Amino acid sequence: MSGFLKNLFGGKSENDREGERLKEQSASWEEKAKLTETAESCYRRGKEYQRKGDLERARLYLDRASTLYSNFEQTFDESEVLMEDCDEQIGALEEEDLLYNELLEQVTERSEELSNTQNYIWGLLSLARFQGVFEKLSECPDCEILGELKKVLHLFCQGLGRPLNEEEQEYLQDFITRFYDFGDSEAFADTSNQIPVSGGKMLQVFDLNGNSTFSCMHIFMDKCIYAFCNGGPLEEAEPAETDFIANTVLIDHFLRTYEEELRSIPKVQEEIGRIWSDYDFVQTMPDAAAVAERMRVYQKMDIL
Repeated sequence: MSGFLKNLFGGKSENDREGERLKEQSASWEEKAKLTETAESCYRRGKEYQRKGDLERARLYLDRASTLYSNFEQTFDESEVLMEDCDEQIGALEEEDLLYNELLEQVTERSEELSNTQNYIWGLLSLARFQGVFEKLSECPDCEILGELKKVLHLFCQGLGRPLNEEEQEYLQDFITRFYDFGDSEAFADTSNQIPVSGGKMLQVFDLNGNSTFSCMHIFMDKCIYAFCNGGPLEEAEPAETDFIANTVLIDHFLRTYEEELRSIPKVQEEIGRIWSDYDFVQTMPDAAAVAERMRVYQKMDIL
């Protein structure tokens, strides 16, 4: 009788709990159906841009479709044929005369002229310019982890000058696991997760998707964390992930929100200029203090 009275006056009945479970299940399926619909829409939009000869925007939307197909099982199951063609088209676009392809080739060539330490520093300077962007995006629902980049960059600066302590190492190792998981989350792919930036434009979290921006960033930070936690010199660490450096232009954002040709957009030109300015800087073999100071300047910058 006591169990009956508890359910009657204070608890939830079995029917209530079952109703809640079915409601949650229904919401989950609705969200997955929405992702499938978005993936197919991105795929068809990318193909349309491809037919028009706008290969930059074709890649933007095909990349988005591919991520949705890859990260969410139901989306893949319902769109497997489309995904195969999507990946094939993305592979073909890697050979086209696109801005990212050009930048990546140039960064790769110049990184081969630098030491491993210099390439790590080049990447750290590039990463620092994302702090302002991430702080804004961290206000979106379930995107709070992006606001932690400030602390991560602080610890990286510390690691350039001294060994990190056990607490600092544990934090970084926990962060990079959560950061990886965020890249596979629905919050990352939700196009309603967006914030206003200059010029009346909107920046989406999903703008970090194109050209494997988020994945390359994760790999770069993962290698940094391993190197700093290992305690050895950067020169002896794993080769730095330099592909990430070409991603700081945030090409997806400009393709999605501007009609002009990418290379003619002033903010795109400015960021490309910073990439090569950093390259010249690291060639001078700057000490840890000079690197940290340049990073602090970038951390306060709004690249958009």
